[in-house]
Amino acid sequence: MDNPSPTQQKLLDAIIDYIEQTGSSPTVRHLATTMGWKSTNGVRNMLDLLKKKGHVAETTSSNHRISLTNKYRTVVVRPEGDDE
Repeated sequence: MDNPSPTQQKLLDAIIDYIEQTGSSPTVRHLATTMGWKSTNGVRNMLDLLKKKGHVAETTSSNHRISLTNKYRTVVVRPEGDDE
């Protein structure tokens, strides 16, 4: 598994911090705002890169959910508008 770039690590940290603070998964929109990006496309592109590096895996349990994995935890990122 390749190490994430500094920007990719910042995204992973933002996801973990959000879950630790709220107990739920962040939306892609929330991650874009946290990263200071105007578009959610940047988050999606970064998640695609993390998938290629082995840090992200798509889940089949729910439509459009992404699980981020590392040696400590697995978390799920909700798409915007998903209020489950």
